[in-house]
Amino acid sequence: MSGHVYLIKKGDFFMIGSTRNIDKQMRKLRPDEIISTTKIDSPEGLEARLLRRYRNVRLPESGYFQLSERQLIDCKKQLGEKSKIPKTIGDEFYIAITGTLFLFILTSFVFLRINLYPSLELALAFALASIPMWILFLLGNFGGYFSSDLSPFSAWFNRIRALLAALVLSLCSYLLISKFSF
Repeated sequence: MSGHVYLIKKGDFFMIGSTRNIDKQMRKLRPDEIISTTKIDSPEGLEARLLRRYRNVRLPESGYFQLSERQLIDCKKQLGEKSKIPKTIGDEFYIAITGTLFLFILTSFVFLRINLYPSLELALAFALASIPMWILFLLGNFGGYFSSDLSPFSAWFNRIRALLAALVLSLCSYLLISKFSF
């Protein structure tokens, strides 16, 4: 279910939260200023990551924060389009795809310089490129989300996609190596 993650200002303090109905929540909280909101599929995960990120400036026994100007700018960036952190668990799969592609291209160029047999070079490139997918399969994510941040089984979809991609890459590597005669 989609929802919003928000950053509001109330007095001298800031609040980070999530809601399914932003209008109703803002009427309830009556903030002095709505600084930033973002709509995403799984708001609880991003909210938990932001709460953890700024936990050292959280007022005890409250949902309010004393953010410095730098932290405020950072929090607005995290809620914006050009965020440094993945907003959803699915984004981590695309990070793994990017890592896989990068490793494949990098190792292909390195092995071309070594001048091995072409099928062996390609097999090794596929094998090394599968590493980010195996990591994603084993861990479920790259450390940005805690399992308590996520809805049940949401990381499993990522793990299954990563397993399938890792198996395909590893199978390509195996088939190329098996065609190579030592």
